[in-house]
Amino acid sequence: MEKNAKKLLDKYCAGHCTPEEIAIVEAWYLQLPFEKEAPDHLLIETSKKEVWSRLGPVKRVVKLVTVKRIAIAASIILCCIVGLYFMVGRNTLPSTAKTELKNILPGGHKAILTLADGTVVNLDDAKNGQIANQNGIVIRKAKNGQLEYIIKEIPNTSLTGSNTIATPRGGQYQVSLPDGTKVWLNAATTLKYPYAFAKNERVVELNGEAYFEVSKDHTRPFRVKTDAQMVEVLGTHFNINAYNDEAAIKTTLLEGAVKVSNAGGSVKLHPGEQSKLNINTAKLIVDQEIDIDKEMAWKNNIFSFDNDDLQTIMRQISRWYDVDVVYQGKISTEKYVGEIPRNSNLGEVFKILELNHVHIDAKGKVLTVTRN
Repeated sequence: MEKNAKKLLDKYCAGHCTPEEIAIVEAWYLQLPFEKEAPDHLLIETSKKEVWSRLGPVKRVVKLVTVKRIAIAASIILCCIVGLYFMVGRNTLPSTAKTELKNILPGGHKAILTLADGTVVNLDDAKNGQIANQNGIVIRKAKNGQLEYIIKEIPNTSLTGSNTIATPRGGQYQVSLPDGTKVWLNAATTLKYPYAFAKNERVVELNGEAYFEVSKDHTRPFRVKTDAQMVEVLGTHFNINAYNDEAAIKTTLLEGAVKVSNAGGSVKLHPGEQSKLNINTAKLIVDQEIDIDKEMAWKNNIFSFDNDDLQTIMRQISRWYDVDVVYQGKISTEKYVGEIPRNSNLGEVFKILELNHVHIDAKGKVLTVTRN
C-alpha cells in the first residue's frame, strides 16, 4: 500500500502523471487535515509538502472534493493512498466511542418470510431445504442462504395469495421467484409477490432497495410497484432505490429496457440511465450521466460515496448497521468521496468521518453526530 502511494507521489512531483492521476493526488491532498501531524507521520507530512509545492497558490479553506468518473485503475490507486493515510493517520475517536463502535458489526443474511396463510418463517434460523409447498410450488432455503421457488407441478394461477420477504436493518437477502426472476434485497427492504404469477402479468411490490434480474417472458410483462411509481419490463437487469426516507425514487437500468411511470407521466430508460422521481414535486426525470458502479456498490458489498453529503451517508450506515442517528448542532454540508467495504466494523467506517472533522459519540445503538 505504502509503495503504491509513494510511487504515485514521485510520479506527480516529476510531472509525469496523467490528468486522472493528477486529480487523484490533488483530491487526496484536499482531504487531509490542515493542522500539522505528529512526527510519526513523517511520510504523510513530507508527501503533503511535495504535493502542495506542485499546486501553487491555492486558498487552503475548501475541503469539498468532487472527482467524477476517474478511471478504474486510477480509482484503485486512490484507495491505496486513502488506505495508507488512514493506516498511519491520527485517530481522534475517544477510547469509549472506539470500543462502542468496534462492537457494532456489519449486517448479514437476515430476512423474515411471511407466507400467504400467515405463517412467519425466520430465514436466519430456518434449516436448509424445503420450507413450504404452496399450490405445487416448493419454497426452499438453499445452502448459500438464498430463497428459491421450485415448480413441482403446474400451479393453478386462478388461486390468489401473496408472500412477503422482508429484510431488517442490518440484513440483506436473495430470492429466486417462481418465474425464475432473481432479486437481491438491500437492508430494510420489503418485497411482496404472488406465490403463483398470473397468466398475463407478473406484479411485485417493493419498499426499500432491490436489484432485479428479470426472467424473460414476452407474454407476461414484469411490473414493480412502489408507493409513487410503476416500473414495467419484459426481461432486464435494473435497480430500484425506493426508501421512504430518501428524497427521490431512483431506478437504474443495467441491461434491456424499462418504462417508469407515475401519475404525471412516464419515461423510458436505456442501459446506463437512471430515472429520478422527486417525492415532493412528483417530477420524473432521466439522468444519463450516472456511475453504475456506485449505484450497484451495495450489491457488491461496498459503500460508495461520490460527492455525497453526511446525511446521505448516515442513512446508509443506519440501515446496514442497525443503528439510530441523531444530530447535534449544525449539520456538516461537506461532501465525501471514497469506498468502504460493507463488512467493516463501524469503528473502521468512522475513522474517515473523524478525519473530516465529524465527531461521533456512540452509546449502544444510538450514534450522536456533531461537528468538531
